[in-house]
Amino acid sequence: MTEDKKDLVLEKTQEEFTSMDQLEFKPVRRGQRVTGKVFQVDDNVIYVTLENNAEARMYLEYYGKSIDTFVGEVNEGDTIEAVVSTIKEDDEFSMILLDRKALEREANLQQVEEIYKEEKVVSCKVTKVDDRGLHVNVLGFNAFLPYGLLDRDLINKKETLKGQTLDVNIIEVKPGRRPRIIASRKKIFEQKRMAEREERNRMREEEFETIQTGDVLKGRVERIEPHMALIRFNYVTGRLRISQIQHSRIESINDIFQVGDEVTVKVIKKDKSLDLSIKALLPTPFETFEETHKKGDVLTGEVVQKLPFGIIIELQEGVRGLLHNSEFSWNPNDNFQAHVKIGDLLETVITLIDAKRKKISLSRRLLIDNPWKDVNFKRGEVATCKVLEVTEAGLLVESKGVNGFIDAQEVSVEKDADPNKLFAVGDTIEARVTEVNPKNWHLKLSVKQLIQANVRSEFEQHLTEDVESTTLGDLFADVLDNEETEEPNKE
Repeated sequence: MTEDKKDLVLEKTQEEFTSMDQLEFKPVRRGQRVTGKVFQVDDNVIYVTLENNAEARMYLEYYGKSIDTFVGEVNEGDTIEAVVSTIKEDDEFSMILLDRKALEREANLQQVEEIYKEEKVVSCKVTKVDDRGLHVNVLGFNAFLPYGLLDRDLINKKETLKGQTLDVNIIEVKPGRRPRIIASRKKIFEQKRMAEREERNRMREEEFETIQTGDVLKGRVERIEPHMALIRFNYVTGRLRISQIQHSRIESINDIFQVGDEVTVKVIKKDKSLDLSIKALLPTPFETFEETHKKGDVLTGEVVQKLPFGIIIELQEGVRGLLHNSEFSWNPNDNFQAHVKIGDLLETVITLIDAKRKKISLSRRLLIDNPWKDVNFKRGEVATCKVLEVTEAGLLVESKGVNGFIDAQEVSVEKDADPNKLFAVGDTIEARVTEVNPKNWHLKLSVKQLIQANVRSEFEQHLTEDVESTTLGDLFADVLDNEETEEPNKE
């Protein structure tokens, strides 16, 4: 205030006091609530004429609001309510000082109570962060906001919240010299969360409608579980089961993916959710095998299944072929399947790759030499044989590279002859072919018949040489004589 203005104010005040006897003047007391009209506004003080025509003033720090200047905030002619805080009197001059802080505090507390009752949202500044929650300023009052009523994302960054402004609800007000006020963001963040959820659901439904079975999409791995991975697109997620990741077996999805990885998948089923596959976009093991193998290739595979009509052999992971009974051996009597076990490794040759039926046929027979291929036996011919095995049932022999058999009854002309006493493994003998069937690898021989044939041949030759001088009686004379000699002994 300039000196001239101060002088004018003093003069006016003195004039008013000199004419008090002409006015009805009722003195005020300290602590009294009064109302007056502003007649002058300076930066840090305003001058007020009270209802009893007394003059009072109010300094900036007692206004009750945090402002930098009265100019622009208060205007001349405004009515203002305050409390008399100080009365200074002397013989020449009296000064009344006003204070609005208590009234402002009271009004603010009423406003806080209204906010509480009407469940309104109020903005407040965070003044302190401690272990239990946040301290916030609500219209000049300290309020407490527990962490349990604060958004989770704000809790995670609580150390950065001091000085920031938050919207809150007031959920408890207890008046007093130091009112107890509890603030909360629970309703705010729950409503926000609900709105976000509704928006996500709407966007998800829209996106879900655009996706069809057979579509190929790009997404990201959102979560990995023991038997599947959840793939997120924009708002829609789908299930990628462990069996649909690749054609070969997988022990753990974590060996293949990490959360956040981008993947390209195919929608293989659309119901209330989406079933996805990467495997459907990859060539099958059969297709890969077909590209690198052809008829005539020789491969070693593992016996995985035995069936009445053949053996299933796994050539590569996920690729299996059939070794039919007819392709076991050239020998139709070979009981090959009886001594093959699951897990055994077999060498076979591919005879057929049927891409349309996804069928592979195999043969073991074509890898084995057929000893009967160039062998020719005639029934009745004499064959030179090597003894391979001697048993009570007879002799297993080899002739012209193929195996044959001589029954025990055919090893000698003697009745009930023991083959073990007559022959040994490695002996070379001659026998007559009695049965032959190359198709069935069947060859039977007889030593007995050969001996008998030789005896008969000698006998017939002898008959030819002595036919004119020898009679039948001469030939069997010894036999007849023996029979006559032995007859009495029998009696």
